[in-house]
Parts: sequence; C-alpha cells; structure tokens
Amino acid sequence: MLSQQQELKFLKSLFFLFGFLIMSWAPRLSEVKANLGLSNGEFGSLISTAAIGSFISLMTVGHLVHKYGVKVILQISALVLAISLLTMVHTSSTFIFLIANIIWGSAISGFHISINSQGFSFQDRTHRSVITVLSGAWSFGALVTSIIAGLLVGNISLTTHITVLTIITFAGMLYAISSISQTLVKANLNPEKEYGFSDLFKGFEIQFAVSAGLISSLMLEYAVGDWASIFLSEDMGIKTGINTLPYILFSVAMIVGRLNIHRLLENNSIIKMSKIASMTAGLAFLASIFLADYFSEKSQLTVIVVLCIGFTFAGLGSSFLAPSFMNAANTRSKYPSAVVMGQIGVTNIILAFVLRWIIAWTAELTSLTIALAIPAVMLLTVPFFTKVLKKD
Repeated sequence: MLSQQQELKFLKSLFFLFGFLIMSWAPRLSEVKANLGLSNGEFGSLISTAAIGSFISLMTVGHLVHKYGVKVILQISALVLAISLLTMVHTSSTFIFLIANIIWGSAISGFHISINSQGFSFQDRTHRSVITVLSGAWSFGALVTSIIAGLLVGNISLTTHITVLTIITFAGMLYAISSISQTLVKANLNPEKEYGFSDLFKGFEIQFAVSAGLISSLMLEYAVGDWASIFLSEDMGIKTGINTLPYILFSVAMIVGRLNIHRLLENNSIIKMSKIASMTAGLAFLASIFLADYFSEKSQLTVIVVLCIGFTFAGLGSSFLAPSFMNAANTRSKYPSAVVMGQIGVTNIILAFVLRWIIAWTAELTSLTIALAIPAVMLLTVPFFTKVLKKD
C-alpha cells in the first residue's frame, strides 16, 4: 500500500510530466507557424481550434471518470497526447494539423480532468491542501521543457526534439500511472451516486464569478504560451535561443508563487493576496510589452531585460490565482470533483476559444503588443471576482 508521501510524489510526477509534454513545443511555435506558412491571424485561429476538442472532453470526461475511474482515462489521454503532438510537429498540412490539434485539445482536457480529480481526492482523504502545489509541479515541468527547447533552438530540429521528448515522457506517464494505480479514483459502483451527462450543466448559475475569475486568471498564461516566442522572434527581432528567457522566467515565477503562497496566507487572506497579485501582474506585464515595443528598434538588450522583469512579475502574481478559483469551484459544488472540473471547464473553454481568436486577429490587424495587452487587462479585473475565494 502506498503511503501518503509516495502517492503525492507520483501525483507530482504526473503533473510535472503533463506540463513537460504539453508545453514542450510552446517556445518553438514560431517554427511550427513557419512550417505551415501561416500569418499570425491564421495560425492563432488554427491553434485555438484545440478548444473544440477540449469542449468535447469537458462534456464527457467528467462523467467517464466517475463511471470508469481515473486510471483508464489517464492512460488513453496520455496515448492520444503523444500521437497528436507528434502529428502536429511533423506535418506541413493545415488540414492534418487542424484535426490533430482538435484531438490534442481533447486529450489535454481529458488528462487535466482526470489528474485534478485525483488531486482533489487526495486532498479530501488527507485534509492536506495540495492543489496549488500540484499546479506548481505542472509549472516546473513547463519550465524544464522550456529550458530544453531554448538550448535546442538552432541546434536540433523541431521534429527530432519533440519526437524524442514525447516518447520518453509517454513512457514516464505510463510508469507513474501504473505505480499509483492502487490509489487512483475507482469507477463508481453505487447507482444512487450515478451522475449522467445532464449533471454537467447543473449549478452553472452559482459558478459565474468562479468562471469569470478563472478565465481572467488563465488567459495571460495561455497567451504567453501561444505567442511569447513569436512576439520575441518576429516582433522584437530576437531570433536566438535567448528569446525563450522571458517565458522561462515567467514559468520560474509561477513555480515560486505556487509553492510558497501558503506562507503568505498564514498572515493574509486569500482575497487580499489575490487582489494585490492580480493588479501587480497585470500592470507589470502591460508596462513591459509597451516598453519593449518602444525599445525594439533601439536596443535588443533593453527589450530582453524589460520583458524578463515584466514576465517575472506577471508569472509570480498570476501563479496561484487559477488554482485558487478551481479549488473554490470544487468546494462550492455538491458534485464529484471530476464533474465539477467538467462543469467549470465548459464555460471557460468557450470563453478561451473566443478570446484566443480575438487575440489572434488583434495581432493580425494591429500588433502582438496590442494583442498581448488583452489578457493583461483581464488580470486587472480579477479583484471583482475574488469574493468566491472566501472559505465559509
């Protein structure tokens, strides 16, 4: 029988590998865009179609986890993640990329719902608050893979990098799932606690503030993952591996914030900290991108320094916001955590889909500087929704 510490170790490893895999190509998206021969607007619209697959998963996976258990959904999601990512980096066909990207989005949401359900299960059983720590493990995975990508840009081809990384990560995921299988949430066998697909839509009327706070907290992370490498390489003209540094620092700051927020909460309320953090992150990011734009034709060193500072404050300030809103959604609902993740996810994936299109075509019609200002401004609205974080 696994001890709590062993279970938590494998949970952290799964979150780490999840972030490691799905963010592995983020620093090299400019190469993917060039391979497909698309403009900013076209490419942004194309990658946003992952939301279609995510929507399908969010409509179904919470129910499937409750009915069949976490293990089988994790295994299937890991396999589909690997296949779809390999397809996207190897193809130059927009149509094939479109199909693979939709499947990719579905697998991400499937894995996300399953692993977070397990995290909430561990939290409920042990009475230990671990969701923010697990999110930190995810961010650490994203950080490590970003550093690797930065070192390989210009030295190893995109396809070789992602192929080798995907095979190793997939094997690691299967090992971790197998090692923790005895503690994974089992299939529901009690007909009185059965939840049908219709349960996904119940209770949305009390989750508006949670959804609004969550999407406002997450959009900057999405936008940085989608556009940071393109912004630095194309708009700022920094094409060497150093263009991954702001993203790396963003990830480092998120990890630091998620792993240490509990220390600040000993003497401060989550509501107060969320308000301060969101305002600091939004303003710092806004200032950095506009200053970088101003200095883009004057000094690349100044651009890198300014963006590194802004991305660091943005990552630190936004680090714990999304996990806090997810935790609030779970504690406020009477439904199983897998169903809650599906419920809150449906609303947010629709919003994210629309907002990613808006950001993409704002970049196409104006500039990436203006486009990236959108998620930063959204962070400034988070204080309006923090009341749901109150623990009654």
